[in-house]
Amino acid sequence: MPDRTLGEWLRYLEQLHPVDIDLGLARVRIAAENLHLLPYDLDVITVAGTNGKGSVVYSSEAILRQHGKRTGRYTSPHLLTFNERIAVNGDPVSDEQILEAFTAIEAARGDVTLTYFEFATLAAFWIFKEQQVDVAIMEVGLGGRLDAVNVVDANLAVITAIDLDHQHWLGDTVEKIAPEKAAVARYGCPAVLAEPSYPATLFATLEEIGAQALHAGEHWFWQSDAQALSLRLHGSEETLSFVVPDGLRGGNVAAAIQVCACLLGPALDERLTARSLAGLRVPARRQIIHIAGRELLLDVAHNPAAMQAMVDYLNDRPIAGQTIAALGLMADKDLASMASALATGVDGACALAIPGIDRAASPEVIWQALDDVGVAIPQGEFSAEAVWTQLLAGSSAGDRLVVCGSFHSVAGIMSLLKLELPSASDEP
Repeated sequence: MPDRTLGEWLRYLEQLHPVDIDLGLARVRIAAENLHLLPYDLDVITVAGTNGKGSVVYSSEAILRQHGKRTGRYTSPHLLTFNERIAVNGDPVSDEQILEAFTAIEAARGDVTLTYFEFATLAAFWIFKEQQVDVAIMEVGLGGRLDAVNVVDANLAVITAIDLDHQHWLGDTVEKIAPEKAAVARYGCPAVLAEPSYPATLFATLEEIGAQALHAGEHWFWQSDAQALSLRLHGSEETLSFVVPDGLRGGNVAAAIQVCACLLGPALDERLTARSLAGLRVPARRQIIHIAGRELLLDVAHNPAAMQAMVDYLNDRPIAGQTIAALGLMADKDLASMASALATGVDGACALAIPGIDRAASPEVIWQALDDVGVAIPQGEFSAEAVWTQLLAGSSAGDRLVVCGSFHSVAGIMSLLKLELPSASDEP
């Protein structure tokens, strides 16, 4: 596809494979082998889990960069531009680099069709190899075992909190979901478990793989409130103390520090780690912006556990004014549970449409769920423009506005307001 723009490529990828999500490694492995990506000769940290993956990826990147490592960061989905998904040393790569990767993948795949996510994942691995990064930090898209990220053997893995999400693909209990996440670990390699509690099926899977489980509360320890984090790393008797970056959960930051310690060993420096965290801002993770006299909080809380965590964050930080939310979601989410959780932290809420996404929930259905729990604000329109206008009209200076749910819903408001992402390059 010579002389195609990135936008044209992305439209092509959206229709290349018959379905958006097609879990399995056979097709992506063929392309990876043809691209000479296997075996992958870089250090790889793979991060799986239900919530907190992005926070671990961004925190790990910041720490490793501060220690002089050249990093590759892969996350999904994106908020404003596709380039966000693939970053080298904290900066999104250029259109030209992505186009070069896409051209190579298109030639290598032959008759094998790939999903949009599989194409993007291979592009990340290809670019990181071309750019000769020291460490590739990869966020799993869905599950783990059959996710395209898992085509490469990671020598380090992190597993964050596990909860119910994507049950159609992963299973309807956390006991079924946990082995899917654990399968990103590899024989003899550390698997950092961020939480003190996991289903027994996760440990059974790690034991079957032969991975070195580093379980929080057993092999290493952390304790955190909203602002302070203390931890004792695996193999150390020293207690380290850090300030938790705004909007992040201490346990996810702790897991990032522990996995970086596995990679860096004695070279991990407390002062450099503290400096890296002091400058860290993760987009749309309880991200706060002050606009028109209001506090605007952006959070991609897109499942019940994440929504409850966001509401806890709001309730721990009461304001004198009212809190009004806008919620947009995919249709496969537990809408009733999420609306119930949201209702405990806001004075009112709007439904937000997500145009152009077949999997999106109808805003009318979202509004009805909000009405069922007594917080729905009467609406005539559901577009980002209409909802933002309504949020402003129904609020005053000193109030708090919350835009939450799907990445796409948060991105719609960010695009409307012409908000920019925090720059990882600005870290001290």
